[in-house]
Amino acid sequence: MPPVGFILKRDQPESVPLCEKLVRVVRDLGQQELVLREHVDLPGWLCSVSEQELPPDLSMLVSLGGDGTMLYGAGILGDRSVPLLGVNLGRLGFLTCSTPQESCETLAAALCGKLPTEQRHRLRCRVYRLPKDQPDVTPGKEHLLVERTALNDVVVSQPKMARLFELDAFIDGDAVTTYRADGLIISTPTGSTAYNLAAGGPILMPNMEAVVISPICPHTLTARPLVVHLRSLIEVRPGRDASQVLLTIDGQWSHMVEPGDLVQVTCSDRPLTIYRPLCRSFFDLLRAKLHWGARA
Repeated sequence: MPPVGFILKRDQPESVPLCEKLVRVVRDLGQQELVLREHVDLPGWLCSVSEQELPPDLSMLVSLGGDGTMLYGAGILGDRSVPLLGVNLGRLGFLTCSTPQESCETLAAALCGKLPTEQRHRLRCRVYRLPKDQPDVTPGKEHLLVERTALNDVVVSQPKMARLFELDAFIDGDAVTTYRADGLIISTPTGSTAYNLAAGGPILMPNMEAVVISPICPHTLTARPLVVHLRSLIEVRPGRDASQVLLTIDGQWSHMVEPGDLVQVTCSDRPLTIYRPLCRSFFDLLRAKLHWGARA
């Protein structure tokens, strides 16, 4: 059987004892563990590897942390067909499926094939730098600067100066508008409860084939969040008035983009498989995490 991978929340020593407990569960079931050793000190008896040494054929990747650790794990997996199981050591834990108290039983159920899974859509983001004298040339591999997948969102914003800038947006080749805003969020249904929600965007059911485009603090109130089909080709060009532009993927990876660069976002053909808790619906999760219906 392929080994079980573990990723721990950065600089959180309390995740190590929990990892040790879960590794014993893995070994009791006759499997081997591989613990990512970045950002945390591990005891010598654990089998640890670096990100570069992580093999492609894992049984699953177990995330010990919050949603940020889950997103980091999803990014490490890349296009691997490896399911992700989250144990919540953070605050919200929208993506996780277990508490620390339930984690041993949850992991054992997953390893025995008794825990349900679901597919989550991801985005593929590419950044192209086209010749300045040929801005309309068809982008090719020779122009490609960045290529990454996103489980939550792709955000285009300014890194330092708090000021509006222009972003030209296109969908399937049709011009949408020129946003004058602090930035733009392109979100999956999974990411709709994250930065998109904070920016006033709608919550989408996780299985919807849709993407949300939400401007951040737009100058005009008529610039509202826009829901488009998952298979749409979304293109964004920062305007010439932007001195510096930052592209952020899932709040984990960032890349500097120049005015005039082409940011292209499409649906990834590799969805991510995550484990989900037994007997808990998406609306149960919203009520618990967002305190819907709670009384003071």
